[in-house]
Amino acid sequence: MTQPGDRDQIPDDISDAAQDWFLRLGAPGASAADRERFRAWCEADPRHAAAYDEVRAMWSQIDDLEPAFAPRGRPQPAPSTVSHRRGLSMRWRWGSAIAGLVAACVLIFVFAPAMMRLPTRLLADHSTAIGQQQTVALPDGSIAYLNTDTAIDVSFSERRRVVKLLHGEALFEVSKDAARPFDVLALDGKATAVGTAYAVGIADERATVTVTEGIVRVTSPDGSFDGPSTLTAGQQVSYRRGEAPQAVRTLDADAATSWRQGAIAIRNLPLADALAEIGRYHPGRIVLLGDGTRQAPVTARLSLTDIDGGIDALAATHGLTVTRITDFLLIVR
Repeated sequence: MTQPGDRDQIPDDISDAAQDWFLRLGAPGASAADRERFRAWCEADPRHAAAYDEVRAMWSQIDDLEPAFAPRGRPQPAPSTVSHRRGLSMRWRWGSAIAGLVAACVLIFVFAPAMMRLPTRLLADHSTAIGQQQTVALPDGSIAYLNTDTAIDVSFSERRRVVKLLHGEALFEVSKDAARPFDVLALDGKATAVGTAYAVGIADERATVTVTEGIVRVTSPDGSFDGPSTLTAGQQVSYRRGEAPQAVRTLDADAATSWRQGAIAIRNLPLADALAEIGRYHPGRIVLLGDGTRQAPVTARLSLTDIDGGIDALAATHGLTVTRITDFLLIVR
């Protein structure tokens, strides 16, 4: 029915159409007119028949895996009989079961990261969900601004003020108290200030400290760092667990904490990394398919009140489309 080289030339739209035809012909209500239109579609282009053969082959593999449950036969462009319709009806129900299994796998794929952090959120003193932000007044008059998907523990005493960042990102405006330093613990590092404003975040097993005002010292409580890093306003340092901080770098602190102004500021990031950053504020998952544009540089400022619109605009700029499988799974290709 098909030539060996046909499959390499089959575009996505033809593959999608072949799947539609397979489901349509397998449905209980498939008519003779449907089968005639299917024949015409197959004859219009040899790639159409090749794509349909591939879909049928995939279902044959499912039969091999589930011989005790999968009814025999596949929808064919042949005259209908009573037994054939019964087989197709059974196939339709089996297809629905497979679709349900796929949907369950999608749910696990989409929500597993958030579910893994759920126990931490439940035990934290303060936390936010994905896409949520919160302002927390601390006992000493300091303020903690929690960004999306963030959890903190607060432990104040007469001698010290300690906040442990469990995950996410927070900006702290610290009330001055020379007798009680203000420490933010993240991974195995500690950022200490007396009276200042700075942000601490954890992403991809890396902690980042960004100073917007005053002076902050970054050290390690367990001595795993060779020495402290001292940061002033407009400086940033990052470190991994068990590793010394990287070199201090200068940056636009306002852009780095743009979420406080209700925006995501992206500066010269590869498209894949830009979408990952946007994904921190979007419930579910954003999946970028293909390698052609993954490294394309992106500079943009997106509003947190219209994340979906920002994703659409970013995709269009790079000649890509966004397919929403659900509100929680976006495919960019």
